Amino acid sequence: MTLKRILFLLFVIAIMKYGIGHKTNYSAEIPLLDNQNLPLVAQFDTTKLNQVLKIAIKKTIEETMNEMIPRIKQAVLADIGYEPGREKERPAFTASLTRTRNLGGYEVVIFDKIWLNTGGAYDKDTGAFTAPKTGLYSISTTVMSYHAKYLHCFLWKNNERMVLAFGNDLSTGTLNVVMALKMNDKVFVKLTGFTEYIFGEHRSTFSGYLISE
Repeated sequence: MTLKRILFLLFVIAIMKYGIGHKTNYSAEIPLLDNQNLPLVAQFDTTKLNQVLKIAIKKTIEETMNEMIPRIKQAVLADIGYEPGREKERPAFTASLTRTRNLGGYEVVIFDKIWLNTGGAYDKDTGAFTAPKTGLYSISTTVMSYHAKYLHCFLWKNNERMVLAFGNDLSTGTLNVVMALKMNDKVFVKLTGFTEYIFGEHRSTFSGYLISE
């Protein structure tokens, strides 16, 4: 039997019979076999085993977390479209729709794939862009209708309906506007009162940026 197997048996015995944190001195007799398969007995002192296990477990946890934290941080930043070092740049965002959806009347279109979100002002959970500063903004959207279907989408500013983008039978409707927004004004795309399909696969988009304050 190899040394690794002996140590493994010691580990199992300590965990199953005594548990981590047991302070009583203990020595274990381990049955072994020699090269001729004759029974032998080896005695090992496990007094310090608990301490060694605690140190090993703590070290493993620390190493794992140190390795995972940068990956988690990078994944979160990539998901929200945030790029470190760009906090002071003008607010800007671009988002697209990943899959074709059948939306109800007056439902907000949620463009769920964020490509850029400088300043973090676009919320992919609500589909709304919230102006972080007062100023002039360029806002645009392109919506694509489904096969043999109509699509009517209005651009909204808070509770005010603005301009219309229209599509019919795999065609796109596009609008580009300059809007005067105050801080915390919300801009979003919403269907009219009909239930309609909107084409995904990144063919429908929503974007905007601050022109000047």
